[in-house]
Amino acid sequence: MLNFIKASFREIKHVVWPTKEETRKYFLVVVSVLVLFWLYLFLFSNMFSYVIFFLKDNLWNIL
Repeated sequence: MLNFIKASFREIKHVVWPTKEETRKYFLVVVSVLVLFWLYLFLFSNMFSYVIFFLKDNLWNIL
């Protein structure tokens, strides 16, 4: 177990951490993708709901 912990700390020293600017850029990319995905889900969910309710109301009146 002790060897594992020592090896883990040695590996952490080899990690190349992103710069502050890279972190900011990646953060903005992730937030942008999340907002676009939310917008996509919101629009298509609403469109689907409107179509379903429209069909329900019209079919109910016909029958």
